[in-house]
Amino acid sequence: MNKALSNNVIWLLVAGYLLWVLADSFFHPGSTGVSATVNVFFVIAIATLHGLRRYSLKEFFIFFVIAFIVSNFYENLSILTGFPFGHYHYTEALGPKLFLVPLLIAPAYFGCGYLAWSLAHVFVGVFGNKLRAEQIWRVPLVAAFVMVLWDLTMDPIAATVQKQWIWHDGGSYFGVPFVNYLGWLLCVYTTFQLFAIYISRQRVASEQEERSDTTDRGYWYQPAAAYATTGLTSALPALTGGNAVITDAIGQQWQATQIYQSMALIAIFTMGFVALLSVFLVDKHQRSLQR
Repeated sequence: MNKALSNNVIWLLVAGYLLWVLADSFFHPGSTGVSATVNVFFVIAIATLHGLRRYSLKEFFIFFVIAFIVSNFYENLSILTGFPFGHYHYTEALGPKLFLVPLLIAPAYFGCGYLAWSLAHVFVGVFGNKLRAEQIWRVPLVAAFVMVLWDLTMDPIAATVQKQWIWHDGGSYFGVPFVNYLGWLLCVYTTFQLFAIYISRQRVASEQEERSDTTDRGYWYQPAAAYATTGLTSALPALTGGNAVITDAIGQQWQATQIYQSMALIAIFTMGFVALLSVFLVDKHQRSLQR
């Protein structure tokens, strides 16, 4: 697929993703499992087409393999032992499982992980396809924090309200334990750091290859737009979710509207801010190239 066509297809997918999220939020066309599946489909499609413009097929496949193995390892480990996320189990809401984890989970880590990885490149100022020197640890660290913001907005709705998974001991963050987010940071950082080490050891790109997409402003807007749309999945229920009394596994009761509105505020001022700031940084980078 040539560059122009790929660019147009990615933007169509981003637009389709946004329309789906709006329709799903306001009209609820599917169950929570269907909604999650369609969301993951769009994110994976966007990530794949976007990633293959910057990385070789082998390099991008390695990213998928690392994300798949690391996420499944930590998820299954935590379900069995409580480390690193805490004690929980998945219900049947997300469909078939690989061992103890729904098949949908690892692709979600991969797709949203790639968006976080791309945004981290913008924040660190790396607009090529290789990492060198301090970039090898800076990009994974920033990407891990950007990725955890997604779970910060998503988990209380998916777990406490929708019961896609159950926290056995509850938690102070709307039924989610504090340790879950430290576990997420460890899990996604492991993924990103392994890929950073791998990619840094590949052949050194020529200057032309290294700068091939740095003059394409839209290329760097795309992951920001997809990431912001993902944030909308947690923000829009504040308008459409309704209210109910939710009881978690330890008997703690929560008002659904409190969860929805809190997650909307957090999504807007974390994920929304990250997406907006990345756009400004891309613009700044483009202006510097034109001087």
